[in-house]
Amino acid sequence: MARAEMNGKIPPHDRALEEIEYLIVSKHLRVGDKLPSERDMCEMWNVSRTALRSAISDLCAQHILESRPGSGTYILPPRPVSVFEGNEGFSENVRSVGMVPSSRVLSASVRVARQHVAKRMSLKEDDLIFELRRIRYVNGLPCMVETSKVNYALCPGIERFDFANESLFDVMAKEYSCYPAGATGRFSITRMDDFEAVCLDCEVGAVAFYESGVSRTASGDAFEYYTSVIRPDRYTFASMSDNLPREAAGRWFGGACV
Repeated sequence: MARAEMNGKIPPHDRALEEIEYLIVSKHLRVGDKLPSERDMCEMWNVSRTALRSAISDLCAQHILESRPGSGTYILPPRPVSVFEGNEGFSENVRSVGMVPSSRVLSASVRVARQHVAKRMSLKEDDLIFELRRIRYVNGLPCMVETSKVNYALCPGIERFDFANESLFDVMAKEYSCYPAGATGRFSITRMDDFEAVCLDCEVGAVAFYESGVSRTASGDAFEYYTSVIRPDRYTFASMSDNLPREAAGRWFGGACV
């Protein structure tokens, strides 16, 4: 069916949404490009300003567009996507959308597991863990404060590695034959404290994602208990039930804007 014939069968909001998506693909628009003015788009597609603004608002909520008062509407860069049921680490998720991951180590030490950590990892309270705390970056911008507590019995000597430049999961796999097979975790919303706000270049009290969980091997052994405070404008989450292909995670409209 021709686009003109379809227009009368699609609700105005949905049609405006589809027209914006088609414009981005057909004009090969890239990150940072500006969309035409609202008046021009309304005239181009014969939609009301109400329908157009509703569509733009939806795409802004999806972090695809950004409306700048007095300036216009712009295309935003994609965010890396962490899949709840997936086994990929931060670095792999970031690279999957064509971005560059990096880290700054805040602390790294071997210590005795505290009671709540030992309980979550099925350890004894006097067992050792390797605790690694890092700021994680996407294209040089801070996006999360992450703390990993690893069962030291599975990786003796792991403290010798430089985790500002190496992936924890890669080291666990290559040096200790310890492969993540899945994780169980919790996801919620929190507000940044003073320390987190400084690390992530935000205001104190800014809304953030909070994730915690336990990563396990194929045999079911817990090897890592992790917590993360995450800037939602730079990193997001999805579920496999969303039918989002891993290779397309964070990409828009067939990858036109990656």
